[in-house]
Amino acid sequence: MGSEEQTRMEEMFDNLRADKYPLKEYTYIGKRIPRRIDGVVKAAGQAVYTMDVQLPGMLHMRFLTSPYPHAKIKNMDTGKAEKLPGVRTVLRYDDPEIPEFAPISGHTPTADEPPLPRIAHFQGEEVGAAVAADTETIAEQALTLIKTDWEERPFNLDTEAAPLQDTAIANLEMYPDSNHINEGLLDVLELGDVEKGFAEADKIFEFKSFRRLHTWVGPERPCGVIKWNGDCIEAWVKQQRPHIAKRVISKWFGGIPMNQIQVHCLSQGASFGGWSQTNWNMGGHYCAAVIARRTGRPVKWTFNRREDFYGGSMDEGAYFYKVGAKEDGTITAVWGDSILSNQIYPVFNPLKHLVENTRIPNIYCKHKVVMINKGPTVPTRCEQNSAAHAFTMIFDHVAGELGLDPTEVALKNDGADGHDMDWLNQQKAKRGFEVRDSLRECVEKGKAAIGWDEKWHPPGEKKLANGRMHGLGFTWTHEWDDSAGSSEMAIRIERNDGTATILGMGCDNGVDAESSYCQVAADELGMRLEDVHYNPQFDPGYFRMTPDSSTNMSINGFAVRHAARILKKKILEVATTPVGKSQRGEFPPAFPDAGPEELNIKDSVIFLKADPEKKMPLSELVGASFNSGPLVDPEALGVRTPFTVPLFAFGYHTQTGTYQPNQPRPRFCRQGHFMEVEVDTDTGQIIVTRVVNTNDVGKVINRASCEGQQYGGTYMGVGRGISEEVIYDPVTGVMLNGNLLDYKIATILDSGPIDTILIESGMGYGPYGVVGIGEDIATLIPTLLGPAVYNAIGVRINDFPITPDKILTALGKV
Repeated sequence: MGSEEQTRMEEMFDNLRADKYPLKEYTYIGKRIPRRIDGVVKAAGQAVYTMDVQLPGMLHMRFLTSPYPHAKIKNMDTGKAEKLPGVRTVLRYDDPEIPEFAPISGHTPTADEPPLPRIAHFQGEEVGAAVAADTETIAEQALTLIKTDWEERPFNLDTEAAPLQDTAIANLEMYPDSNHINEGLLDVLELGDVEKGFAEADKIFEFKSFRRLHTWVGPERPCGVIKWNGDCIEAWVKQQRPHIAKRVISKWFGGIPMNQIQVHCLSQGASFGGWSQTNWNMGGHYCAAVIARRTGRPVKWTFNRREDFYGGSMDEGAYFYKVGAKEDGTITAVWGDSILSNQIYPVFNPLKHLVENTRIPNIYCKHKVVMINKGPTVPTRCEQNSAAHAFTMIFDHVAGELGLDPTEVALKNDGADGHDMDWLNQQKAKRGFEVRDSLRECVEKGKAAIGWDEKWHPPGEKKLANGRMHGLGFTWTHEWDDSAGSSEMAIRIERNDGTATILGMGCDNGVDAESSYCQVAADELGMRLEDVHYNPQFDPGYFRMTPDSSTNMSINGFAVRHAARILKKKILEVATTPVGKSQRGEFPPAFPDAGPEELNIKDSVIFLKADPEKKMPLSELVGASFNSGPLVDPEALGVRTPFTVPLFAFGYHTQTGTYQPNQPRPRFCRQGHFMEVEVDTDTGQIIVTRVVNTNDVGKVINRASCEGQQYGGTYMGVGRGISEEVIYDPVTGVMLNGNLLDYKIATILDSGPIDTILIESGMGYGPYGVVGIGEDIATLIPTLLGPAVYNAIGVRINDFPITPDKILTALGKV
């Protein structure tokens, strides 16, 4: 990166952070608000999800799935299925309206796939045929009547063995020569000189770890509804990015104008990556659209529970490390080699976090992505699971090898881009932040909450009165800062009553983002929170950055804040401007002797700063103006409703798997997590007795939402750590536990008490100094189980999930 380009990017980010009109005090931001917009309907079971949609005359569509992990359809006979009473049509892979490739995901130009594939690359993949019938039961019965002649192909399921020359090729059509799919493509991360770093080390050690495949199953399975209204399409999508759905639908049938496509994105169950990220996530909609046009009826497609096990998280694979460190815990070099499977985004190097938020000067990692005959691996509550896994394993191994307290090792190596804390503090000051030691605050608060100084002990040395072994674990990293993308959000003041409506379609995935944006709008406008409302499920023509997961407050927060500030300025201008003329004459301004700068708004009431008793409710201003005519010249605004303020706020973020020296945006906010466990050495059972989360979120916007992310991320992470694994039969390639009986998902009761500690340093790049939290906890907690178990039993288990049989094997009992 050239110096001019670097300077330009630094100025852009500084301008994003600059707050020319800071709020002096917050009425709602950061407070525990008395309402949650979606709270009542969801708690009462009244919320409507895509799976709930029922339309008159609606057909039900189901897909044929492959019984083999790698096979091609040679011939297909659908005659019996077509004759079954209640079957309306059978759509086949060889139908003229089914192209060889179509824009199915919209993620990248290379993500196009067959809407009805002829070749299966994993067992259970939707291939070959789709049946639409009067009921789902009839559609399922028809699938059993389809006679398919398969050409079975060799398959491979072993990530570590996949790159070897004598291993079966998993996808001959896309990668005919090798299973290594990202060779030469953003697959090397390098900083400094690792050989020099190893020469400076007092101790060098090597180890290997594994992360087994886990998936994204949740309460709502993949589904969707398509309906034609003449030449227009109406779509109900289970999709984190409805704007992508609208764009992709437009491309399917000759470029249908976007204004002829109406998208509904209802409440979303289990939308935290996963299905929405796969290349084929719009495949069902494509086939449903073809059938709906032919039959003139709405078509609903669904997956069953087994089919929901379509793919998994993108951290499955083998990790190899060589680490050098000083006796005091200073890490001098890290070398890594990873082999991960089936990533559709093969750009997240496992040592990424080591570069981004440590002082380690010498880092090298070769990151291989290979194809195997399992489903695609995609971001599932985070795309950086592999980075968090590697980070935790490396730091805890250093502490263990040197006999040091892991929290002290963390503090000793904190920094960024290979630089120490002095350099990082200079960057904070340069950007106008208060210089605070975020990690130290996280560590001190977390240690106090879990009783670290009293409880921590050398590995394998504390047996409890109940006979179990006691263990403590710690991990840390930086907070996520923002997501690549842009946001379009608007705020409209409703005529007659003066309430505010936020406009901007997005994914309502349960994190209560909508209340958060209302808090921002209410504080910035000076309105009562109950006077601001937001329903993200309808399409107003604006789309916010979604999903609202780890970081999108950094994007959407700017958009809604800017809209509110511009809108407030317009309101105050209207209050000091003549309304206009009507048959009853000219109407004077509400505040005839004041300028806009002399007014303010609080509790939805406009008042004169110098004399607060001179005031007018916003509802009265708007209502009176509406009754007398337009508030301002409608031609000047281009709309008759003068308070509709479309505003677009863009965030910029470089996502690359290759390290860029002197990148202009170091992360300042940290997070730390502590886990206490008991291990039964007779049965191998792990009991998680306590988890403490400390997250520096920069600035809390919605306190309950932040705490909810910590709770949800903890139990989800514990499940990934102790039990979640998709198991395949190595002989047949068939998935053996594609159900919720054999695939063990944790509940909140499996985590023990959870402490949720929020720190507000103000050092985030988002509005008010905010930084993300949503994906953090579930990304770090799964691997934190490893340090906690090691501290309990004194034996390393680097194979996740850590199940009872692995405990007993490590202890030599089986």
